[in-house]
Amino acid sequence: MALLSGGEMIRRIVARSDVDEFSERVLDSFWELPAFQETHPPRDDVRAWVRWNLDLVIRWLVEARAPTDGELEVFRQHARDRAADGTPADIVPANFRRGARFAWRALLEAATDEERPALLESADLLFEYVDRVSRIYSEVYAEATRAAPAGDEERGARTLLQRIARDEDPLPEDHQLAERLGFGLERAARPFVIAVPGWPSERYLGLATQLRRRGAVAASEGRRVVGLASARASWEGLELSSHAVIAAGPPAIRAERSRSLEELRLVASVALQRGRTGSVALADYLPELLLRRSPRIAAAVRNRVYGPLEGAHPELARTLDMLVRHGFERGVTAAALPVHRNTLRDRVKRIGELTGVDLDAAEGRGLAWLAWLERGDSAPREPSAVRRV
Repeated sequence: MALLSGGEMIRRIVARSDVDEFSERVLDSFWELPAFQETHPPRDDVRAWVRWNLDLVIRWLVEARAPTDGELEVFRQHARDRAADGTPADIVPANFRRGARFAWRALLEAATDEERPALLESADLLFEYVDRVSRIYSEVYAEATRAAPAGDEERGARTLLQRIARDEDPLPEDHQLAERLGFGLERAARPFVIAVPGWPSERYLGLATQLRRRGAVAASEGRRVVGLASARASWEGLELSSHAVIAAGPPAIRAERSRSLEELRLVASVALQRGRTGSVALADYLPELLLRRSPRIAAAVRNRVYGPLEGAHPELARTLDMLVRHGFERGVTAAALPVHRNTLRDRVKRIGELTGVDLDAAEGRGLAWLAWLERGDSAPREPSAVRRV
């Protein structure tokens, strides 16, 4: 019997595997990492990104065709976007390494005893792929740093906020910076996050500088500014875009400042996705925060309700979207679809049969509403507009 190459072994394993399900498992390997969850990109987007990468890796391992220049440029643009978003430089490469380790272990587990030895020759290619991608991200982030260098004060403010996030005692240089800014490190301070759609990173550096001139410890994080202000809102009177989102919390001390900042980052992110502008508060998005804090449970809730509908029954998924958006009021929902009320009644019954969720019960409506929030209805809405369950 002729010995098969590692590529042929990979082809065999892929042929008997569900690549979409495998993509989901690779995504799960890094999805709940706290550092990654701070950025909280939409899961569907990351799943598609993982699947695209898997297709490239499989092609390279099976057909010996490395990523093309055009495909490498996709990585460069992705890295530029992540740098502009304020994603830390090590997050994406770390996800690639973690995903690759998981994928390799899964391949070994899926292989038969006969296939397993031949797989070893593929390991170098898999991790060369990870090395190439990591180098691209390192180069792009280095270019971004040179293009928009942060001053000493900006770096000092950023470092101080990181130390506060870790609940560490301030160092002498932190006290010196706080004294220059007129900020009391031991006093209660208002955490805040400001984001403006469309602003380049340079505008955020400038905004952070203005806020520090007003006594706040503020630093840019790509496409937002975060900081701590005295009791008076340091951003009042600044010329901000009418599209700006300002998420601010009540005065907090020590570890509470860090927790509040972390929550306000999520609040600002949700508000931007919802099309909100102006001042927003933690209380506006408590359910969304619960979902984002528990991504695995959030995904399970969505799949529980929408899993049987998406793909096979898109019209039923749209019907459920409209029903939730209109507070489960069937008359308004029927008019919005538009369908006859009897047609809506039949659709709701069918949704219940497929999902096992009773949309006439408070528990079922609550579950459907949470699933809808996690699914990410794209229509802008006020936080209170759909909270009638």
